Amino acid sequence: MIRPMLDLDYLRRYRVLPDPRWESAVADVFLGMEDLTRTRVTAHGFCPPAGPVLYATNSTQRYDFLTFRGVTRRARQPVVTVTKAKSYHSRAFAPVLAHTGVIPLASRGYVLLMDAAQVVGRRLTDEEYRACRDHLDRDVPLPSTALFEALQTRPRRVLGVPFEPSRQPLRACWRAVYHALLGEALRFARESVAAGFSVHMYPEGTVASRLGRGRIGLMSFAQALGVPVVPVGMSGCRQVYRGQSPVLRGGAVTVRFGDAYHPDLSALPAGFRPFHPDDEDAYRPTLQGATDELMARLDALLDPAYQHRDDHAHDGTVGTRRFV
Repeated sequence: MIRPMLDLDYLRRYRVLPDPRWESAVADVFLGMEDLTRTRVTAHGFCPPAGPVLYATNSTQRYDFLTFRGVTRRARQPVVTVTKAKSYHSRAFAPVLAHTGVIPLASRGYVLLMDAAQVVGRRLTDEEYRACRDHLDRDVPLPSTALFEALQTRPRRVLGVPFEPSRQPLRACWRAVYHALLGEALRFARESVAAGFSVHMYPEGTVASRLGRGRIGLMSFAQALGVPVVPVGMSGCRQVYRGQSPVLRGGAVTVRFGDAYHPDLSALPAGFRPFHPDDEDAYRPTLQGATDELMARLDALLDPAYQHRDDHAHDGTVGTRRFV
């Protein structure tokens, strides 16, 4: 069984601003490894921002945020990084994340997979997950099987939120949990910006060798925080790390910073609620349009081998493994 490790109780105790001792220790180890392996990181176009910004980078290696944070640390720019909730399922790495300025992000997929694992005691198959996701996103009825009947009728707490089937349908509960968890992530981002930290995000939401399609979550952060977005293309990380480990083998990385800009989100109403499922559904074309513009800016900052394919297909993790 997958043990849920990121719920509302955990998030309400979480402290997002980095512990300077932990941050320095991790930076010393990683930057020392760069020197030892003769890993060359060259940054182009970096302009120290006048205030916090939202950095948007591609991701070709699981730990390449260490390379990005190394660049910003050398420039004395305080940054926190947004990462997937599943990263906190690593008992060894979770304490590092919790002390070095990382914002945990629980997606819709994470919510329903964690809840289903609690009920059925195992990971859903990809087919079962797709049925749940269609129900969550498009209100498609769930199949009439014992598994889905249990999901809809068993009272429980879903990642810290009570679910009473007699009072609320499962879909409404899942959507409420998603909004609550993302509300905590947004609270962490606001706290970070208020303290002078920029926020670093991966708009693709997955690790892949070439740039894929962007997801709309970053634009919800941009709208809520009101800070400029800076696209950053990182080329070479896949080669300088050993597989998907945090260990470097040496080589060259090029980090190109684009111009800071404010995405066109003018079509969003004044009362837009970031990460509220109803508002995401209603204003998805605006959010996706702004995301597509960002991805085009990001693509232009990458070496050709890292730029998107014509069909924007990626070779990143697919199915339920993307979320947990």
